[in-house]
Amino acid sequence: MSITFFKPVLSLFLMALSVGAFGQLSGDTYASARSKKTANWVMTYSEAPGFASKNSSGQVTGICIDIMKKFKEYVEQKKGIKVSVSFQAKDANDFSKFLATVKSSKGGVFGLSNTTITQARKSTYNFSPPYITNIGMILSNNSVPTLTNLADISETFKGMTAVTVRNSTNEKRIIDIKKRYFPSLQVEYVPGFGNSMDVIAKDPKKFANVDFTYYFEAIQNRKPIKRHPGGDDKTEQFGIIMPKSNDWSPLLAEFMNSGFLESVEYKKIISNNLGQAAMKFFDTLK
Repeated sequence: MSITFFKPVLSLFLMALSVGAFGQLSGDTYASARSKKTANWVMTYSEAPGFASKNSSGQVTGICIDIMKKFKEYVEQKKGIKVSVSFQAKDANDFSKFLATVKSSKGGVFGLSNTTITQARKSTYNFSPPYITNIGMILSNNSVPTLTNLADISETFKGMTAVTVRNSTNEKRIIDIKKRYFPSLQVEYVPGFGNSMDVIAKDPKKFANVDFTYYFEAIQNRKPIKRHPGGDDKTEQFGIIMPKSNDWSPLLAEFMNSGFLESVEYKKIISNNLGQAAMKFFDTLK
């Protein structure tokens, strides 16, 4: 999807990148927008294939972008508020910095990525309603023997090291596996999930727990990656993340619960961004 709906604010976007790259992010509140009938939203993101990722043309595309485009249309049509949008990403490949950036932001700032909704995070952030169920996967180099039962991981993956990202639910999953099944497991940290995929593609002594979208990106790019069925975990849901001071949150929930998540246009957004391989995979899980 192109991001033509951002073109009217291109100059604002470029100015924000040059001036506010290291400052606290801040967008207009809904309270002020209702009286002014205009609003500026600031969007930050962490690279996540299919959800929020910069393409070869330098455009940020993905499911989260498309959802926010539709939300913008909803606000303009239903509330009569003209919305401008700018992007500010300090380090799109560092998920921990992304979380910290959203946490310290003010007002109309939206964090776009494959962010899992958790009770702990709800105390720190506002979340949109869940828009998709995640499948966490254990992946490795394709030369590694297949793990079909998680209880056997210490034997099947003997001598291997787990690669993960700090402050992520994927890290928690790895720590849980270490406690329950693999006490001697060594854990290595990288800034982003894309880094972990690069590591396991090259090193048959490393494995990672990542979200399903990285697996399908690896398939599309013909990387030597294997999914281990014994490691599939379908207990997480993704949401758009916001600072606690973002008072657009109830309106975003109103929009998403208005029938949008059951609509044909939403299904097209999922299909367009994840591809047919992912859609067929989800069909096998039903």
